[in-house]
Amino acid sequence: MTVISQRQAALVCLIFFHACLLSTANPWSQQHPVPVPAKLNQSLNLLALQQEFLTNFTTNIGEIFSNFDFDGFGNETKCTAKLTELVEGIISGSLSQESIAFLDALGKPGPGITLGNFMWLGNYEMCGKGALATAGNKYQNCVLTGTLYLGYYPLNLTWTGCSPPECRDKDDFQNIFKQIAALINKSGMIHTDPASWNAQCDVDEEFDVGAYAAVTVISIFGFLVVVGTVWNLLEPIIVSFMERNRDDTTVLVDAEEEGTEGQDAPANSRKYATSNQPESFIVRFLKCFSLQKTMNTLFSMETKSGQILCLNGIRVLSINWVVLGHTYIFSLSYTGGFYLGELIKRKNFMLVLNGTPSVDSFFALSGFLVTYLLLKQLAKRGGLSPLQWMAFYLHRYLRLTMPYLVAMLVEGWLYKLVMTGPRAQLVSSGPQNAHDMCEKFWWTNVLYINNFVPWKTAEACLGQGWYLANDMQFFFVAPIFISLLFWRPMVGLAGTLGGMVCSAVTAAIITAHYKLGPATISDSNQDDFWLMYNKPWIRITPYLVGILGGWFYWKWGDEIKKGVKTLPEWLKVMSATPIWLVTAAIQYAVVFGLYDDVQDQMQHQKAAKEADSVSYQSLARIAWSLSLTIQILLCQCGLGGFINSLLSWNGWLVLSRLTYSVFLLHIGLLTVYGAQMRHVLFLNPDFEFAVLYLGLLAMSYLAAAVLYLTVEQPVANLEGITYRKSA
Repeated sequence: MTVISQRQAALVCLIFFHACLLSTANPWSQQHPVPVPAKLNQSLNLLALQQEFLTNFTTNIGEIFSNFDFDGFGNETKCTAKLTELVEGIISGSLSQESIAFLDALGKPGPGITLGNFMWLGNYEMCGKGALATAGNKYQNCVLTGTLYLGYYPLNLTWTGCSPPECRDKDDFQNIFKQIAALINKSGMIHTDPASWNAQCDVDEEFDVGAYAAVTVISIFGFLVVVGTVWNLLEPIIVSFMERNRDDTTVLVDAEEEGTEGQDAPANSRKYATSNQPESFIVRFLKCFSLQKTMNTLFSMETKSGQILCLNGIRVLSINWVVLGHTYIFSLSYTGGFYLGELIKRKNFMLVLNGTPSVDSFFALSGFLVTYLLLKQLAKRGGLSPLQWMAFYLHRYLRLTMPYLVAMLVEGWLYKLVMTGPRAQLVSSGPQNAHDMCEKFWWTNVLYINNFVPWKTAEACLGQGWYLANDMQFFFVAPIFISLLFWRPMVGLAGTLGGMVCSAVTAAIITAHYKLGPATISDSNQDDFWLMYNKPWIRITPYLVGILGGWFYWKWGDEIKKGVKTLPEWLKVMSATPIWLVTAAIQYAVVFGLYDDVQDQMQHQKAAKEADSVSYQSLARIAWSLSLTIQILLCQCGLGGFINSLLSWNGWLVLSRLTYSVFLLHIGLLTVYGAQMRHVLFLNPDFEFAVLYLGLLAMSYLAAAVLYLTVEQPVANLEGITYRKSA
C-alpha cells in the first residue's frame, strides 16, 4: 500500500467531520472549545451528538463535498482531476458505474462512532475488479491512519478503500492531508495534525534477499525431514537386502539382545545387524530429521525417575496466560470501540492488564532447572572441563537459536508475501513493520542483545525476543552463582541474595527517578518498558529466586521427601495448607493488587503514590517467583496434594514440549489475523473473544508442532549425537 487511500479517506473524513462542523446548533462545541474529557461518555452527550451527526450527514452530504477545496492542491494533477470527477458526480447525483463502485468499496462510518468506532474498513475484494478495473487501470486498496484529538483525548482513525490509479503521488496525498486537517480543525472540538496521518496502498511484494534466505532455510529443513523420514521407513528393507548379499558380515541377533549362545531367538524377535559396520554418521544425521523419530519424542508419555513433572503443567498454563494477554492486547487495536474503558472495570481483567508474572514464571523455572541439573552434573563429575563448559553453552545456544531463526525468517520476510486484506499493507509496510525491523536488527537477535540494541524494543525484530535475550544472558552468568553454591555455599548464597537486593534497589531508584507507575500498564508512553520491563538488571530477580530454589531442592530435597513420607496424611495436610494459602494470597496480591490504582488512573487520571510504585516495582517479581518456587518444592516433596496431581498430569507432557515454539509463533499469527480482517472486531460478549482466543491458541499449538517436528527436535537430536559425549 502506498499513499493512495488518503484520497478516499480524505473524502470520507470530510463527510464525517465536516458533518460535525455543520452541526452549528451543537451547544457543546460553542461552550467548550478546548475540552479535556476524562472519560468520553461523561464529557459529551454522545447520543445527542450521534443523532445530530446522522441528521447532518444525510441532509448535507452535497454541501459537505462542495466544501472540499480542490484549488488548495495548487496545479491540477491527474489525481485531483479524477477526484474532482468523482466528487462532482456525487454532488450532481449523476453517478457513473465507476463512482458507484468507488463509493460502495469505500469504508464508511459504522455503528458505535460515539463509543469510539473509528475503524472504517472498505470492501477489499472490490478493488481492481469490475468498474474499478477499467482499461487495465486497477484501483488499489489503501489504508489511511491518523490521530484525531477530541480535546486531548486521542482517537485513532483507520480508514480503507479503493484508490484510483491516477492517485499515486505522495504530494497529492500530503495536500489532501492538509485539506482534511484544515476542515477538521475548523470544528473547534476536534483537531488533528497532518503529520500524524499516514497512508499505505497495496503493492506487489517482491522476493528480496531475506525472503530467498527464508525459503532456502525452510527448504533445507524440509528436504532433510523428507529424506530422513523416507530412510527411516525404508531402512529395514535396505539393510535386509544388503545383509542377504553379504553373508560373511551377517549375524542374527535377538531383538532385545537376550539370546544365548547355541540357541535361536524366537523368529518374531530377530533382526538383521552388521557385526563389523557401525551406523555411519550420515545415517544418524538423517535419522535426526525423521518424522518417525521426532513424533515419537513429541508424543512420548514416558517419564524418568527424578523428573520434576509439576513443571510441565506450570509451563503450559503460563504460556497459555501469555497468549491470552497478547490476544486481548492485539485485538483491542482491531476493535471498533473503547472496550478497554469497560474491560478495566472488571477485576478479572487484571489477568490481562497485569499478566507480566506469567513471564516471571518462565524465568523462575529456567533458573530452577538450570541450577538443579548443573549441580547434579557437578556432583557427579566433581567439576566440568573447559570442553564440557563449552558444550554446556553451545547446547543451549543451538537449541534456542535455530527455531528462533526460522521464526524470524518467517515473520520478517514471508508473512508479508501472503497477507491480504484491508489492513495488510499497513502491517507489512507501515512504521516499525516486521520486515524492516528484521532486516535492520536480525543480528541482534542472533547475538541475544536485542534487549539493548536497539534500545527501544518496539523497533526490534520479533518483539517477544526480548525475553530470549534476557534468558540467554542469565544462562551465561548462572554458572557463576551455581558454582559458588556448589563449592562455597555461604558465599554463593550471599552472592545470589545480594544480586536480588541490587536488582530490587535498581528498580526502586529508576521508578522514583523517572516517576514511573507501579507496572507497565501504568505508563502510557512506555518509558517503563524501555527502562524496566526488558532490562536484565531488573528481570533477573525471578531467575535468581529460581537458582536458590534449584539449589535448595538439590541439597535437601531427598531428605525432606523421606521425612514427609513418614508423616500421616492429616499432618501433611495441616502443615502444607497454610503454606499453599499464603503463597497463593501473595500471587493474588501481585496480579490483582493494582486494581484500585488502575481504576484511579484510568477513570480519574489519578497517578499512583510514589511509595506504591516503588514498592511494587522492586518487590512484586521477587514475591511472585518466590511463591511459585515454594509451590514447586511443595509438589516435589510430597506436599502438593491434588494440585501436584493436576500439574504433574501426563496430559501436559506433549503441550509442554511445544511451549517454546508457541511463544515464538503466536504473535506472528495474531498479526496475520489482524491484517487480514475484513470487519471490525467487537469483543462483547465474552463468548466472541473466547472463540478467538481458543482458536488462536489451537493454531499456535498446531504451528508449534510443525516447527518442533521439523526444526526444534531435529536440532536437539543432532546436538545429541555430536556434543553430548563431551558434556
